[in-house]
Amino acid sequence: MRPLALHLMRRVALYALIGALLLVAVPRTLTELGVIGPTPEEDVATAARVLDAARAYGATEDQPAFKKGQEALARARELAAGQRPRETRRAAAEARERGVEAQRVALGLREESRRRAKRVMNAADDRLNALEDLYSQAAVGKTKQEMAPLLSLMKGARQAGAGLVLAYEQEDFGQVLGGEKAAFEVLDEAGAALKRARK
Repeated sequence: MRPLALHLMRRVALYALIGALLLVAVPRTLTELGVIGPTPEEDVATAARVLDAARAYGATEDQPAFKKGQEALARARELAAGQRPRETRRAAAEARERGVEAQRVALGLREESRRRAKRVMNAADDRLNALEDLYSQAAVGKTKQEMAPLLSLMKGARQAGAGLVLAYEQEDFGQVLGGEKAAFEVLDEAGAALKRARK
């Protein structure tokens, strides 16, 4: 290759490298300086929306990421009020990142609660089906008057089980998990009474 062509190719490669660096650095610098992109106030509003979404997904102050996001958002608002745009952008970016992390954690916890609530609901349904069988067996050869106390027990058991199913269908998984012990006690008591009556 001729020295002139080699020299020309080196220059073209150098210009291409400089151009690539400028393509990366200039937009970031202009955004940082506030020439292009959202204003600091818009950054703060976006961060607030991200944290609001995390709260809607179930994030609470007990969650470290959500708490840090709230703190960063408060700092961003103070900085925005003090006319410090660069610091405002950074604090808002931190609040956004923490908010996204809080959303991920909250969604994971919600899915885990849903799975646990589904297991509880299925177990309650199985117990109710077993109770119906026991009730049918206990009713053999008995009068309506003799079955009245057992019927009352069955109504209570059905209500307890149906309460768990309804809470699950309304996606109130906390209520399903919180009501599990009391509902299963009612179901177990009804089961024991029906077994005694069957004999």
